[in-house]
Amino acid sequence: MDLLAGAAFAECGVYVILAAYFFLFSFRKAPESLEFRLFALACVGMAVYAVFVGLHFRVPDDARAADWIARTVYPAAVVAAASLHVTLLYAEVEPRLRRGIARAAWVLAPLMAGAQAAGLLFTHTPRTRVVVLGSLSHASRWWQPRPSMFVLHGFLLLCAALAVAALFKAIRDGKREARFAIFGAGVMAIAVVNDVLVAQDVVHGISVTEHAFAIFAFGLSYTLLARYVRFAEALDVKGAELRKRAQKLRRAYEELRAAQEELVRKEQLAVIGELAAVVSHEVRNPLAIIRNAVAGLRRAGASDEDREMLLGILDEETAHLNHLVGDLLRYARPIHIERQRLDLDTLVGKACELAAGHQKVKLERVGRGADLPDAQGDANLIRQVLDNLVQNACQAMPEGGTLTVRLVAASEEGRDGVAVEVADTGEGMDTIVRSRARTPFFTTRPAGTGLGLAICDRIVTAHGGLLAIKSRALEGTVVRVFLPAGTGIQTPEPMRSSAPPPSSRSVSERLESAYAAPRR
Repeated sequence: MDLLAGAAFAECGVYVILAAYFFLFSFRKAPESLEFRLFALACVGMAVYAVFVGLHFRVPDDARAADWIARTVYPAAVVAAASLHVTLLYAEVEPRLRRGIARAAWVLAPLMAGAQAAGLLFTHTPRTRVVVLGSLSHASRWWQPRPSMFVLHGFLLLCAALAVAALFKAIRDGKREARFAIFGAGVMAIAVVNDVLVAQDVVHGISVTEHAFAIFAFGLSYTLLARYVRFAEALDVKGAELRKRAQKLRRAYEELRAAQEELVRKEQLAVIGELAAVVSHEVRNPLAIIRNAVAGLRRAGASDEDREMLLGILDEETAHLNHLVGDLLRYARPIHIERQRLDLDTLVGKACELAAGHQKVKLERVGRGADLPDAQGDANLIRQVLDNLVQNACQAMPEGGTLTVRLVAASEEGRDGVAVEVADTGEGMDTIVRSRARTPFFTTRPAGTGLGLAICDRIVTAHGGLLAIKSRALEGTVVRVFLPAGTGIQTPEPMRSSAPPPSSRSVSERLESAYAAPRR
């Protein structure tokens, strides 16, 4: 009796050490691995099981001894569920099946414990039976099992069988280290069968589960640690490969950065050259006219009438150059917005006053800003946009027509705001003209600089809004400016509109993109 009790208590110490080791190992080395913590829990349960068995041997009173052996039901149910769950995780059983089996085991385990606590598994009549094993005489003392005890024994046998099947699957999947665990699982399954037969009084013997679990525990310990080492070695190999790739990518990045810097320099030179060519083309004609006018003024014998005409030409061409340079500076200068609440009703009204100078143009205003969402922005810049749009609409109707200005609530891309629509009944634009309408220096008017709509588009984009152009030849044009409400303005991508994008990038766009490229 003392020998069996001592063996049980010794095995309890072994299980405690294993549980402590795997708990610490799981938290330090594998915090995301559930298998190690479940195995540690199974070792804790087996340690409690061994303590109960040892007390069963040590207590002299038959009733108390039988009470201790009956209490082994509690840890046995936990050990069975935890051990089965570990093997299912290790064998990588299909997730849905694994979760179903594990949940069933963890539901049945407390039910078994509750049935024992309610006295449904054992009677209250202790009995003693002497078993002779060679020179060892063992007196087993327990309570008489009830027929319902078959439920517990069936649960234990089923868990053991499923654990063995899961480990066989692991070996079939190429996990060679599982052979140690399956040997221990086989020994454990035989021990469970023996204890069930002993508990049902089918055979005369002693309980050996607490001893056999030690073999299973060490086998599964080796299996889990061997798998961890295998994974760690595989990660080291992958890590070395990733470091090599990272070095290659770093070298490639340095080469790409050098090539990018070279491309940026070439792009900047090319764009500056193209911009210079465009500006020189726009400036050459006025300069030639000014030169001819000056030569005419220097001619002897020029009449006062001729001189007056030539001076008028000088004033006109000088004003044209000044206008061109001013528009170019406004387009190239960075836009700084001083945000405040916009009184769009007043701004639209002031812009509409420009139509008064065109007697053949009939003005119609639709909508007022009283009940519209509040928009934030720079009043001077928005006034510049509205003035330009009204002037363009009036100039598009030299023979007269109707100018309609609408101020309405609108929504774009999930954002609420206010839209100003300027519509004319002029000649309209075909697809090619509409697609290039916002391209710098593109104009269909002989006196225009081609920067008006380009400047308007930049201003609206800087406010987080959208400028869209809808037009067809001989059907008039509608220019729509959308400004988001509130202060949470997000600047969208430039050049969004209902019109098709330009067929090629403009000089200004290329200049902006070239200078916006990253520099180091």
